Amino acid sequence: MKIHLILEELTLLAGQFGYVVRKEKGGFRGGNCVLNSQKIIVVNVLAPYETRVSIIARVLAELPLESVNLKPAVREFIVREQQHNHTKSSHIFETEMLN
Repeated sequence: MKIHLILEELTLLAGQFGYVVRKEKGGFRGGNCVLNSQKIIVVNVLAPYETRVSIIARVLAELPLESVNLKPAVREFIVREQQHNHTKSSHIFETEMLN
């Protein structure tokens, strides 16, 4: 599946969970926030598709997606971000334990 189609699928999925995906230009990577009770994911349109997909997938990786029917390529990106987030969290925990 082409990356721009995965981006579209993830954007639609985010909408199903009440997120608005905003595409903006600027010197930022992207992320999510809540503004006036509206859930927003901001992606930088100047960033490569892979980065934009990663931003949205990272947010979706934190949601309960077990009952959602996803295309395999879309699920793959979300699982990759879940693993990345888990590794990052474990690394932070291990670092704190060493101090």
